Amino acid sequence: MKRFITFAIVLLALGCMQKQPDGTYRVTNDTSDAAKKAHENAAKSGDQIRKATDDLGKSDAVQKMKNGSVELGRGVKEGLGQVAQKAGEGLQKVGKKAEDDVKKTETTQTVTTQTVTTQTTRH
Repeated sequence: MKRFITFAIVLLALGCMQKQPDGTYRVTNDTSDAAKKAHENAAKSGDQIRKATDDLGKSDAVQKMKNGSVELGRGVKEGLGQVAQKAGEGLQKVGKKAEDDVKKTETTQTVTTQTVTTQTTRH
């Protein structure tokens, strides 16, 4: 079985080659023509896809979606700005209250010190 597979591979390899006038063997041009054709078809397909995406990008629906996303972004920024302002106002109130509490405790805090002296005697 191994010999048969080896023989088939050699036969196929020799069948695809042509002897050139200089005595060398080269693969026929059928495959290179097919490769050129495939390359040309791929280039045409790429051009068609590019044109279709350009046309789609210029359509009204896509333009409306772009404008809508820009407006949405602006709305989000505006909303975040308002939230930040409210948070800032709240933080200012809390800070002011904390300052007032510190000032109240400084003025109303009275320190009372009592000194007690004791003597002990030993007998």
